[in-house]
Amino acid sequence: MSFTQGTFVRNNLLVGADLRYNRDRDIKRRGFNFDAVTDSRTGALSVVPFVRHFWGKQTLRGYIGGGLSVAYSQNRVFSSNTFSRGSENRTTNWQVSPEVQAGLLYSITPRWGLDLNTRSSVIPLVLGNLNLGLVVLTGVKTRTRPEPRRTPNQLLTGNWLVGGSFSVSSQQRKLISAQEQVQVVQTQTTQVVNLRPSFGYMPGGRWVVGVAIPIRNQTITNEFLRSARANSGSGADVTTKGIGLEPFVKKYLLQSRFGPYVGAQGGWITERTVGSAGGATTRYNLRVSGGLAYMLGQRFIAEAELASLGHEWSSMTVTNEDRSQTDVALTLRPALSLTYVFL
Repeated sequence: MSFTQGTFVRNNLLVGADLRYNRDRDIKRRGFNFDAVTDSRTGALSVVPFVRHFWGKQTLRGYIGGGLSVAYSQNRVFSSNTFSRGSENRTTNWQVSPEVQAGLLYSITPRWGLDLNTRSSVIPLVLGNLNLGLVVLTGVKTRTRPEPRRTPNQLLTGNWLVGGSFSVSSQQRKLISAQEQVQVVQTQTTQVVNLRPSFGYMPGGRWVVGVAIPIRNQTITNEFLRSARANSGSGADVTTKGIGLEPFVKKYLLQSRFGPYVGAQGGWITERTVGSAGGATTRYNLRVSGGLAYMLGQRFIAEAELASLGHEWSSMTVTNEDRSQTDVALTLRPALSLTYVFL
């Protein structure tokens, strides 16, 4: 993750600093029984003071600049195997290096924008990676317009909304085992279809109340082949079907085409499994979330969820087992969803 703060000391000249943190973990297993384990953990923190020069129009502006990167990193490697209970190797590193920066700043509103940039410690600039970030402009002095700001059509009271999401996936696993002249091949195919249509209404104040209907269908097929006798067969398909109901409420915080939103939802979904592992499962959930929304054109709303906190309770009839779990999610690479608005 990376955070940037800067100040325009004069026209087109920005002075600021980047604060970056990165954490990686790599686990490798080797050996006949995968009993030799190497666990590598790396954490890096860096501060980069910089100067950037901007040019171009107000909406889309390019910049180039440079700074000095001061970085601290620590790597810890844990190793263990059958003959050793474990060992640790720790390495600490400090590094100071120059940095060249270049990018594009796109202003969505006078206070919100997107920053596409690349950084390199090699001169001339080498494109090693591209980064996309959200920019918040503070202290912006704008001229007051004679007419009041117009609310986007998508946020008007009385609108009906319809949206949803869907996913289709197929996975195949193959297990091959051999003993003397007999070879057994087991193939397992899993197909999953998820649908989640949603319907909402705007009662006023940029609030949305509605309901979503999650639908799920999963089919697992097993096939067996014995090469020595040329025998083949298939086990019974295991099919899981589920449907639920999830009321939700959402609030768009700004009266503009681009801005943040917050939401909350709760509900339940029931699933029934038919096959070798038959039974029923009932799940209850509560969830709060937040993200960014953009009023696309006149009839669409594009949303990107950045953070969420949820809790789920589940009950299974086959094992008479109750479970609960809490999920926390935070991402800078969100999936986009699209909602259609009936005006």
